[in-house]
Amino acid sequence: MYGPNVSDHTRWEVKKSSSPNPPTWQASLYIDDMNYGTALANTKGAAQDEAARIAYNNLRREGFS
Repeated sequence: MYGPNVSDHTRWEVKKSSSPNPPTWQASLYIDDMNYGTALANTKGAAQDEAARIAYNNLRREGFS
């Protein structure tokens, strides 16, 4: 949809829980400042992967593919 300008329209918000054992990461993916996916996981990458999957499914439901 945005082609090479996709990075101008998306942003990540990633937070680590204050508890060190075990740490939990929360990642949210925003597209044009609208949250399309948020997920919790034990690693930063896993949280981002899951948030991206959720965002993808939400976009498909809205008719984007």
